[in-house]
Amino acid sequence: MRVLFVVGNAGHHAAIAAPVGRELASTGAHVDVLSIAELRALSSPASAFPGVRTWPLVPAGLRGRVPRSLTGASSSSSARAVKRAARALAWSVLLRARTEYVLARARPDVVAVMNDAAFPYDAICAVARRRGVPVVLLQEGVRFPLPSEERTRSPYGGSELAAACVWGERSAAHFRSVGRADRVRVTGNPRYDAVDVERTRVEGAALRARLGVSGRLLGYLSNPIDDQGFCSSAEKLALFERFLSAAAPAIDEQHATVVVKLHPREDASAFRDVAARSTTKVVMAADAPVLPLLSVLDAGVVLTSTVGLEAMLFGVPVGALEIPHAGHPFDYVESGAALALHADARARDEVSTLLNGFGVETAERRARYVDEHLANRGQAARRVAEVLREVARRSPGGP
Repeated sequence: MRVLFVVGNAGHHAAIAAPVGRELASTGAHVDVLSIAELRALSSPASAFPGVRTWPLVPAGLRGRVPRSLTGASSSSSARAVKRAARALAWSVLLRARTEYVLARARPDVVAVMNDAAFPYDAICAVARRRGVPVVLLQEGVRFPLPSEERTRSPYGGSELAAACVWGERSAAHFRSVGRADRVRVTGNPRYDAVDVERTRVEGAALRARLGVSGRLLGYLSNPIDDQGFCSSAEKLALFERFLSAAAPAIDEQHATVVVKLHPREDASAFRDVAARSTTKVVMAADAPVLPLLSVLDAGVVLTSTVGLEAMLFGVPVGALEIPHAGHPFDYVESGAALALHADARARDEVSTLLNGFGVETAERRARYVDEHLANRGQAARRVAEVLREVARRSPGGP
């Protein structure tokens, strides 16, 4: 059996795929990785896959010549048109031939992708299918409709998949609504199989000491809502600044520090400039490992990211900040697991509640919510590997 993983970053994508790769390799399967991280100017995931051939979609000699702006969404119609044209050109000139080359060399029985809707995953999936290779989706993050998906009517998980490996029953409902319900498999997320909560808290305490922060910690856990199409980058930064200003009285009353953790694709310098203008204490933790940092927070503020779910793994109370014109796209607030936050005069009372009684009041609700979203913890890699083996056996050229 031969499997090709298509991986977009050295972070959560590698953390999902690598345990599955190890599980497959332990039973004699051949594993290859096609990395699109270099297309996004991100670090290669190769180190997460020792002994595995990692094929960069953008060859070393051409890095820096393919614009990073090819990936992600755009908020204006004119920018979207320019991006579509640039993608079409890059695909026809370089990326299609490279994809064909890797598939010919790797000869996979099944291709496992983290995304089937965004560029260039969608195009890679199309090439695999034309070659008769089945495609399996490994859910990469919490799911909710994105503006770009609504515009293009190409939802994540909605393509012709041999199977979709999803994290839990809550996400399964989303995938059944957009794709073939009979191909949705609740496997869990391999990233969390080896998470040891107590050991991570010890690592978090050491991280806290390195950051030099004392007192209560309020995490501002951002993610690229601009890339997702909810707003522009300037609007995302303005939201952060308004929240800091409106919440400052409550933060100062609680003698708390705001710890900012960004997604790898976000501009740390831009956030740092906003933080420098704030009247409250803000610490940037751009390079801090996510889970140890979450484990020592007193509360976390999220937008649309999986990081809120991860914070709840450690019992951290979470508030979801309203995005202008979009509200709360994910079900954090709707489910009652998170507190609704706003970047206006309401923030003072909301943040005070978040840092005080909300965590105790919602502890059981958060625990149930985590269980509904993250099934089979400790067994997820094995479950995903089983699905990949099953799909490979069914494929015409399978083992």
